[in-house]
Amino acid sequence: MRINFPRLKWNVIGVICGTVIVIIGHQFKNILHAVSIAEVKVLLPFIKLVQIALVSLYSLDSSASLYPPHATVHDGQTFDFIIVGAGSAGCVLANRLTEVSSWNVLLIEAGDDPPAASNVPGISILVSAALPDWNYYTVDDGFSSQGLKTNSIQNRRGKMLGGSSGVNFMFYVRGNKIDYDDWTKEGIKGWDWNNVTTYFKKSERLNYTFITNRESADLHSTEGYLGITQPDWNHRTKDYFKAFKELGHQILQDYNSHQQLGYGPSSFTIDNNIRQSTANAFLSPIKNRKNLKVLKNTHVRRVLLNKDKRATGVKVKLPEGNVIKLYARNEVVLSAGAINSPQLLMLSGIGPKEHLEEMNIDVVLDLPTVGQNMQDHPIVPVVISGEENYFSIADNIEPFRNLDRFPMPTILGFVALNKTQGYPDYQVTAVPTPTAAILPPLLCSDTFTLKDRSCIALADATQQRGSLFTLITHLHPESRGKIRLKSANPEDSPLIYSGYFSQEEDLDNLAKYVEDYVHVLNTSYFKEMKSKVIDMKVSQCEGLEFGSHEYWKCYVLNLASTQYHAVGTCAMGVEGKGVLDERLKLRGVTGLRVVDASVMPSITSGNTNAPVIMIAEKAADMIKIDHGIHL
Repeated sequence: MRINFPRLKWNVIGVICGTVIVIIGHQFKNILHAVSIAEVKVLLPFIKLVQIALVSLYSLDSSASLYPPHATVHDGQTFDFIIVGAGSAGCVLANRLTEVSSWNVLLIEAGDDPPAASNVPGISILVSAALPDWNYYTVDDGFSSQGLKTNSIQNRRGKMLGGSSGVNFMFYVRGNKIDYDDWTKEGIKGWDWNNVTTYFKKSERLNYTFITNRESADLHSTEGYLGITQPDWNHRTKDYFKAFKELGHQILQDYNSHQQLGYGPSSFTIDNNIRQSTANAFLSPIKNRKNLKVLKNTHVRRVLLNKDKRATGVKVKLPEGNVIKLYARNEVVLSAGAINSPQLLMLSGIGPKEHLEEMNIDVVLDLPTVGQNMQDHPIVPVVISGEENYFSIADNIEPFRNLDRFPMPTILGFVALNKTQGYPDYQVTAVPTPTAAILPPLLCSDTFTLKDRSCIALADATQQRGSLFTLITHLHPESRGKIRLKSANPEDSPLIYSGYFSQEEDLDNLAKYVEDYVHVLNTSYFKEMKSKVIDMKVSQCEGLEFGSHEYWKCYVLNLASTQYHAVGTCAMGVEGKGVLDERLKLRGVTGLRVVDASVMPSITSGNTNAPVIMIAEKAADMIKIDHGIHL
């Protein structure tokens, strides 16, 4: 029997839960400064328990019927196309390739259907740590991110239909025109701004008339599968926008327009009160297509290659534990993401020869660039104190009253230090929070996993004052990380080397970006509130002058985490440099493509989910053309 929780009930339940949590949280912070770190650690499992309970509660609203059923397959079965990974790219590909009715397509996902909690925008933010995840961490390099609990970075990756589009914070950001034009300057034809805009528009169903009636309307569409909205939080953000404008920044209604530099309200992959994961946007509408089969809870162990170096299929482990082989007449497409796609290639004998031999894997193709070139967006939290001595239950439960949208006001900014350049150096994600809000310490401890000392300092500082909780993102780092195998066992997690600040200029630049951002304290609004930057008590930075350039370098080095934007590990490039050609075909192998974030030669200026969906849209057309379909 299916139990339904209508959207009204979602928000009623949210208000009840939120009121209890806020009251308890407020009382907790009243005594926080008097308790020890050891006592605080006792409370952390309680937070996890609450998150798991909320996921379970919302999962009573079963969403199983929204998605294609789990298919029955047999050893040796053949399909026209096999797609590995039903994430941001894989669901789009499954939709578009099955538009060709004569093709049968198999989509393989290591996870299950998304839990109902992931589909409720507000709840999914509050319980993101409890959603299905691969549980990946970077290797502790003994240098960066030492202010995090594990001295390493948790790389959350969604393990479900929709992949990371089911666990992300739903920001819709296309990036900058120069990002894509630079790809073409590197010899990668067909990926210029004008070309990719066609595919951004193909996906988009913009449900916000203010933008569709503006000068950027030619860049948008209202006909695609992917619903995009922009909630109105003007009553909570107008003073902040005035402050940014006072500093000389443009105020934008649409940063996905001809002009990206400036500050504006956020656009989200949310529509009809539902998270627009690619499972919801692209897979649910085609759940009954006869030529689509979906395997869930199925782990792909390697790609099968014949003596002619042609991909013929995949070896998989089914949910019940059976290991079988499945074959593809036309192509195998890896859409497993920037971490798992290079892992699968290396497990299949494609990658750096010395590393494969070290893992006792037979070398099919020596391709040293597989797993290299990993780029990410390092972020650091910078919290500015706000209005003083004002606590309101109504303001604090506001996120719980808006569970069917992004539950709090959010400002995105894209800033260049050199005002003559057309692309941003750093991104600002700023969330105004009221006095004694639970959100800042929750994000600190649960999402960005800073050490308890920093989170206690933050909670204590926001006990009597509101705050502007901000993430500063380094958009174009020079440092590169890499993916390597831990072993030849497909069930072992890969080794993730973040490479953060391996190029010293990145450390210096991110410190400069933080310094540039906190100039907002000099504006009228922040002066009136007597705002200041909250000291996060980073132990590694003791003895340094707070707010000095050396302090900020120490701060960003130790608190840097990820925005979950790893890209580039199977990058497109000219022959001799790229793993893939411009049509996303693997060099040196036939019948094999990669379509996900790993194909980016360089990272885009902002959140990467929208660009990955664009890449999949474009890839689907290329596959159709290469197999004789006239568009």
